[in-house]
Amino acid sequence: MHSERFVDPIGQMEVQRGGLVGLARASVASAWLQYRTFRFYPSNLVLAVIQQLTTVGVWYFVSVFLSPGADRVVIQYGGDYVAYMMVGVLLNQIGMAALSSPFNTVSEAFWDKRLETYRLSVQGIWANVIGRMVWQISFVSMIQGMVLATFLIFGGFRLPQAAIGWAVLTMVLLVLADAGIGLAGASLFFLLEVKAGQDPITWAYKYLIMIASGLYIPLTVLPHWLRGLGAVLPQTYGLGAERLLLLTQHSLPGMPIMLIHLLVATCLTMTIGSAMFGWALARAERQGGVGVVV
Repeated sequence: MHSERFVDPIGQMEVQRGGLVGLARASVASAWLQYRTFRFYPSNLVLAVIQQLTTVGVWYFVSVFLSPGADRVVIQYGGDYVAYMMVGVLLNQIGMAALSSPFNTVSEAFWDKRLETYRLSVQGIWANVIGRMVWQISFVSMIQGMVLATFLIFGGFRLPQAAIGWAVLTMVLLVLADAGIGLAGASLFFLLEVKAGQDPITWAYKYLIMIASGLYIPLTVLPHWLRGLGAVLPQTYGLGAERLLLLTQHSLPGMPIMLIHLLVATCLTMTIGSAMFGWALARAERQGGVGVVV
């Protein structure tokens, strides 16, 4: 007597769609959906572009105003405070997209009653978070590239050092480090029930960046205790390395050390952030579901 073997075509399809390849495809689909949303609502696209341009434009004029007195304190980076500020602001805008995206994605899906639906799909919430983050980073990077081109052509802004490959690597590492911190922040959506407003991790990190990373104020003029605080921030090493690469000779002493610090920080934040977010999702499932307020 031969027993019949039951074949579940749906189950087979689910397995085939799983894994890293399936996650990548689902993430791309999520990013594409976000792009289509912007395309169907062009006013949102225009407002987002204006917001990005306004933020960078304000700091550009501030740096021009401060440049006569501030050039001497950024001599390590070529002695041009406008260039110092613009490189930092443009890069930080991209990093902030990666930092804020995970929590905002989870929060929007929760309040729109879509979080449980994402959980039931093969790749689930991870694909939505990664896809939205990829879109946000790509969108902001495109705008910052346009701003940079504008300043290069019309604003008297210049990049004397064309170490583009290393500059791109530095940007990628910093964005990944910010993404890891963003994932850790998004985990608090479930771990601390922070389901409105902003999570404490990304909130604190943003303010630390502003005061202790050298984003706006060169590290040389900060008190020692603030410099020590900035030494634990990935942004400090990312901004410093990027400025050395683009504004001076990239072979200057200290460049390899900055990149090593940034690489270590990226590995740590991505590992810890991913683990915290995965643990938070599992914990929420055990307590009734990701769409439930405990």
